[in-house]
Amino acid sequence: MKLRRLFALLLVVAFSPVTYAADGNARQLPGTAHPPGTAIASAHELATQAGFEVIQQGGNAFDAAIAVSATLSVVEPISSGLGGGGFFLLHDGKTGKEVFVDARETAPAAATQDKYLNADGSFNRDRAENGAWAAGIPGLPAAFVHLAENYGRLPLKTSLAPAIRVARDGFPVYARMARGYAARREVMERYKGTRAVFLVNGKPPQEGDLFKQADLARTLERLAAQGYDGFYRGETGKKLLAGVKADGGQWTAAELAGYRVREREPLKFKYNDWQVTTAPPPSSGGVALAQMLQILDAFDLSKLDETQRTHLVVESMRRAFRDRTFYLGDPDFVDIPVKTLTSPEYAAGLRATIHPH
Repeated sequence: MKLRRLFALLLVVAFSPVTYAADGNARQLPGTAHPPGTAIASAHELATQAGFEVIQQGGNAFDAAIAVSATLSVVEPISSGLGGGGFFLLHDGKTGKEVFVDARETAPAAATQDKYLNADGSFNRDRAENGAWAAGIPGLPAAFVHLAENYGRLPLKTSLAPAIRVARDGFPVYARMARGYAARREVMERYKGTRAVFLVNGKPPQEGDLFKQADLARTLERLAAQGYDGFYRGETGKKLLAGVKADGGQWTAAELAGYRVREREPLKFKYNDWQVTTAPPPSSGGVALAQMLQILDAFDLSKLDETQRTHLVVESMRRAFRDRTFYLGDPDFVDIPVKTLTSPEYAAGLRATIHPH
């Protein structure tokens, strides 16, 4: 089993319709800026199409987010998947509610520090990055159930239908996928499971090949039909536990069935005249973004030449990622000084350390 971590940004925004005058020209209501339709951005055309398909069936932005993310799990095996976790930053246009859904994968109880050391006490990077000991308890399937039950309009079966169809019928292998597999070929072909999925007559996927994933389609079907229990218990749960055990890992049925999604308050800060709403920990991106933009807030970047502008942006990034290394982690286990790290005063102090030349 291999670990797949989902760090995908899903932009699924359902816009309110504009009003139309008697002459047929669109007009915005005072104080609004709403395009007349739906905008979906994803990393693959089929995932974007899945989102529109669900919208056309009466779904809302949250249903579309499920469809997009699930389809990415099928068509982007090199970067996302049901075996990993997910973050969803949600905005409800009707109520104004904003919430961060934390569905990151969690470490099994057996994953203690000593499990990642060699006999001489040195760090075993391979075990930490590949195989069953690199895998966490998946969070993304639980996120789909949570979104559908709490925010969507459609049953999960409808939102997952496009992903199930693409997994069953296949899609053409694209250049980036073929390159990604080639870069990880040695690791991928160590394991019986990945060999069965990715190799056809012993050959790795090539651009233009039709790539089908029948087992993944069946896994998605069980999730669609049975919800949470369709992944974390029952047939899929048993298969997960057996696969981890066969590769020497140690998961328990209780911790698999005990996975729960967390809802957290989004992180908010000001940049120029904008209020930015972004992801809080355990995502590190929101804190880093707050630091970088607030450092840059004192500069009129449009009036600087390219060299000076690049210099300031890079230096703001260096400081944010330095703090990311020292302070950021999972807030359930680590005390993170978020208020300090994201304050304008702290940003001013970091800004003062940047040499202008």
